[in-house]
Amino acid sequence: MLLSFRLAFRYLLSPQKGSFSSFASWLAVAGLGIGIAALMLTACIIHGFETTVSRKISSFDGTARIQHILGQPISLSENKLGSFISEANTHYDVQPFVRGMSMVRSGYHADGVLIEGVNKLSPELLIDWLNPRSQKQLKKGEIVMGRQLADLLKVNRGNTVFVEELAGKATRRIKSLTVVGLYHSGLSEYDKTLGYVSIKDAQSLLGYDEDTATGWVLFSKETFNQTLPDISYPYVMETWRQRHALLFEWIQIQRWPAFIMFGLIALVGIVNIIAALAMIIVEKKAQVGILVSQGFPKSNMQMVFMIQGGFIGIMGGLFGGLATLGIIFLQLKFELFTISEEIYFMDQIPMSFDKPMFLLILALSYILCMAASWWPSKAILRLKPAQALLYE
Repeated sequence: MLLSFRLAFRYLLSPQKGSFSSFASWLAVAGLGIGIAALMLTACIIHGFETTVSRKISSFDGTARIQHILGQPISLSENKLGSFISEANTHYDVQPFVRGMSMVRSGYHADGVLIEGVNKLSPELLIDWLNPRSQKQLKKGEIVMGRQLADLLKVNRGNTVFVEELAGKATRRIKSLTVVGLYHSGLSEYDKTLGYVSIKDAQSLLGYDEDTATGWVLFSKETFNQTLPDISYPYVMETWRQRHALLFEWIQIQRWPAFIMFGLIALVGIVNIIAALAMIIVEKKAQVGILVSQGFPKSNMQMVFMIQGGFIGIMGGLFGGLATLGIIFLQLKFELFTISEEIYFMDQIPMSFDKPMFLLILALSYILCMAASWWPSKAILRLKPAQALLYE
């Protein structure tokens, strides 16, 4: 076995100048590396897109929201929810929220806005504050809105806007609020329509009693997923993934065609290994005949070329993986590849290291390289030394 390894590496790293076997081997390594890099980058981009969108959506919607099944206000002292909230508080930050449609106006500019009253904003929400503050809490008379909505209203931090309830009631409720912060997520669904105020302002503006709210929102305290407690009728709990199920179904649908297309590039690299080994066997035919005639087993000779194919697979996976990591680093640091934010919810191509997919691609590439090496190396078993040395 040791001799088989020595022969395999000698053929791969042949000291002879202009050796075809060495050139063909490294060419196969390069082809496989390019294919694996393309497949890994595809996995990184899809995983990065899903991760980025998930983080942005969960910063607005929380991990889950609890509401009355008929949309009725919920008492903050509701007994049926007491045990649930106590259990959920172990892994989640549970807060009441008040939400309703309103109209926001500044001068001659007006637009519809979804007002949400909370005690504390999501820790994941990036806000450009008027005055820096340690905690993301809003006082009475303050509002935080999306930068896109602020541009439509022609307002900036420190300006005053007027918010009016849109409920069709005889008595009009209007509040004067100061813009103390702007956020920008790239999700127009939120940036153009959602404004945050204190829960007290939302209750008085939308006609809620002081001890009632629209529901409860749960923000995860931990990075890994936790099981959500069960909730009983007449309340319903909806996660952010359920609210945007169509979007994530679309991501899953796009995943496999992308993997298939770029997987074919890696397959071309594996086909190159078959061609390279077949030509190497032809080139080394006389040397193989000499070794076999001196008693070297044909099965061990076949193993030489299979080891060479396996080494090509390892080196191709290594080069492809390093190239992928280098591109990810450059993209995260310098944002080289940009995209339209209005279409893709972000202004740069997202890339996220997907360790399980990396390991899976490397393992499959090695297995397929060994399988591809076996087919051309079968010719060794049919080789007759007399014919191999006939013209030597």
